[in-house]
Amino acid sequence: MKKSSLAVSVYLVAVGTAIYCNQVSAQTTPISPPGGSVTVQPGNGSTNTPGVVQPQSAATGAANAQAPLVTSGSTTADLSPTMTTSGFRRFGDPLLESLIQLGLDNSPNLRAALSRVEEARIRVRVAQSFLSPSLRSSALITTQSLSQHRPLALATAAPDETPRFQLNTFQLLPIDASYELDLFKRIRNTIAVTDLQAQASMADYQTFRLTLASDIARTYLLIRGNDAEQAVFRRNIQSRDTTLSILRERFRVGLINQIDVQRAETDYAGLQVTLKGLERARVELVNGLSQLCAQDPNQFSVPNGALPATVPSYPYTSVSPEQLQHRPDLVQFIRQNQIAAAQVTVQQNSTMPRVNLVGSAGLLSGRIGPWINPTSATYILGFNASVPLYEGHRARQNIALAKQAIQSNQQTYLQAIQLAQRDAETALDNLTLLRQQIDLQGQTLTLARRTEQYNRELYVRGLATYLEVLDAQRTILTTEQQLVQLRSQESQYAVALLRAVGGDW
Repeated sequence: MKKSSLAVSVYLVAVGTAIYCNQVSAQTTPISPPGGSVTVQPGNGSTNTPGVVQPQSAATGAANAQAPLVTSGSTTADLSPTMTTSGFRRFGDPLLESLIQLGLDNSPNLRAALSRVEEARIRVRVAQSFLSPSLRSSALITTQSLSQHRPLALATAAPDETPRFQLNTFQLLPIDASYELDLFKRIRNTIAVTDLQAQASMADYQTFRLTLASDIARTYLLIRGNDAEQAVFRRNIQSRDTTLSILRERFRVGLINQIDVQRAETDYAGLQVTLKGLERARVELVNGLSQLCAQDPNQFSVPNGALPATVPSYPYTSVSPEQLQHRPDLVQFIRQNQIAAAQVTVQQNSTMPRVNLVGSAGLLSGRIGPWINPTSATYILGFNASVPLYEGHRARQNIALAKQAIQSNQQTYLQAIQLAQRDAETALDNLTLLRQQIDLQGQTLTLARRTEQYNRELYVRGLATYLEVLDAQRTILTTEQQLVQLRSQESQYAVALLRAVGGDW
């Protein structure tokens, strides 16, 4: 596993280096065409009783469209909207799938993340609007009275006798037009940046979606583990109750002394106390699950059940680099690296000339009467070019800042890779060892039951004390409880592995 871990690191570091070295090409296509956005609809039309979750079809929401992603160089990270939850179907539990869908439909935090995705898409369309000409129109009606003592270009014999002059202007429906020639791709590179930012927002949404689904699955499986422990204690309580009745009868007829009955009663009471503690813990877990699913705890309930019969098994001996690359949080870091690289190009474009075509046309007159005549038409056409000459080395420093941001994002990305690799390997190693431990624990339980049966037979024959029988029964209870806890841990690490590899494999 250590060799495979090294391979994962080398592969993903190479991916990050490619992102760092390659410049982002201009991208003018929106992140999602009309009708291609990922939308979460609240599930308020369900026929289920409010708060009581019932199994439903796992195909809900499968029609969500896939948003295209912009890539840099050869780096490709495809994220499907259902990728982050499909892996939990491997447990084969319809109730678990219904709970996950309920949480995805009603979570306010998930809706807020989706709203941020739509905001980013709107910013892309705003940036694209700068590729189109700008047309404006307005009305201008003014009158101006010039002073008799106004300065004149040519001096007159009697400047104080200059007559007052009234200047009227009527300009209606003029059209002012401007269009920037994107000669150096400043606008297109800005669009590429906003498009990548929108994709980063989508990856953030997918990350939250995966986190929410994982938390719901983890809490649900903790409830199922609690149910399995309660079942163990209830079986033992029922068995001890029968044994206690027999002991009381034997004491009544004088076959045993009172100490055996008292030991049995004390052990029976201890089991009931432990069972009440498990019931209290289950209430807390159910309340936590109701919060994750955005439901009212007073009307939310989860029926009793058992741990899943099948736990997803990773089909390989180690986590592949491709599986780690599908993690939405790593995709978000990749997009951040691409944004930083594109920002360098944008800052370099800011040092280039900006050329604008300008023009204005309309009707201009000093009186209302001739305003509608063709002779009142006026227009102006031209172009405007501007280039920064000296701004205190501001552009140079902005370029240096953008390049430094690449270094910062690259280190953050590498750190995220290490954490992802650690999470995946930890979950996979624990699953492998837990399955071996479960097999050994099952063998131990079989031996403990044989020992208890043997001690019981000896006690009936008067060759052993009840304390030895009670000790054997306690060993069975402890061993069986540990077996259930190991199976619960196996389910928890299966969820952790699904989350570590991006939701499915």
